[in-house]
Amino acid sequence: MKKGKKQRYCNTETLVGIHTVSGTTENNIDLVQADYSDYISSCSLKKVRNKDQQEVCLRINPNKKRMGYIMESYSEFQEKMKKIFTKLRVKDFRWRRVDLSFNTMNKCYFQDYRKLNRLLIACFINMTNAKNAYDTTDFWTGKTKSLAAKSGDLEIEFYDKQDESQGKSPYYSRLEFRSVRMRHDVEYEFLNLWVKRLDRMLDEFVNVQDRYNQCLAEVYLEDLKKQKKDREFLSLNSFLLSRTECVFTRKQLLDLFLMLGIEKEKAKNRVYNFPKSYSIEFISKKDLEDIVRDIQSKIREYFSK
Repeated sequence: MKKGKKQRYCNTETLVGIHTVSGTTENNIDLVQADYSDYISSCSLKKVRNKDQQEVCLRINPNKKRMGYIMESYSEFQEKMKKIFTKLRVKDFRWRRVDLSFNTMNKCYFQDYRKLNRLLIACFINMTNAKNAYDTTDFWTGKTKSLAAKSGDLEIEFYDKQDESQGKSPYYSRLEFRSVRMRHDVEYEFLNLWVKRLDRMLDEFVNVQDRYNQCLAEVYLEDLKKQKKDREFLSLNSFLLSRTECVFTRKQLLDLFLMLGIEKEKAKNRVYNFPKSYSIEFISKKDLEDIVRDIQSKIREYFSK
């Protein structure tokens, strides 16, 4: 990644905040009042497991009435939640889901850093062995709208917020870390567990490239078996141009050429010449480490305010 682009990532104003929370309480609350509250997205009753009693399930958006903006300090979030709980007479709330979001107001950000976030999410997928991962595209243009992965208790998503909100949000992009079956308080979940998860994601840098290469080679070689008139890719270069977001380093590109049966010296020449003729961004492990450190720093800053 070019040094200037990485610096812009770190220097871009990123507005961090908790977006949505869910949880349960066994307190006897006024369900009618909860239904009428602007901050309660949903409210329902369910039986408590192994107990002859019910609990109330609440989904809360504390950022309502803010014209789409989120609260940018944890202390403000705590104060707002305290007011909501006081009004509903909730004294004992068990956090089940919390979404922490990183928002930008740069209209080029989603496009500029989509590949970087693809790499980050791919590392998350490998780390958690997530089975549910997807790249959502626009029906008409085929352009990526969101990249996401879900793995039991955890989710991660990077998406075009302007598209998702149909132009109503003040933000252009959003990266979200979601803990959906929490067993700890909010601070421990993000300041401790998510910070450590980000460190572990870095360990998947090489494995992600190997996994992508296996898939890329399979797709190209399968297409190569077809008669020329039926092939999707007219050449190896045309195939690579359609998958540049899945190739992160020169080493990965070299390994891919070798997997496709190209001799080592010829493969080295192709790796050298490809970036001269075509646009492709390479991202080193140092780049990813710097970005992860920046995200961790932003998490700590949010919870310190």
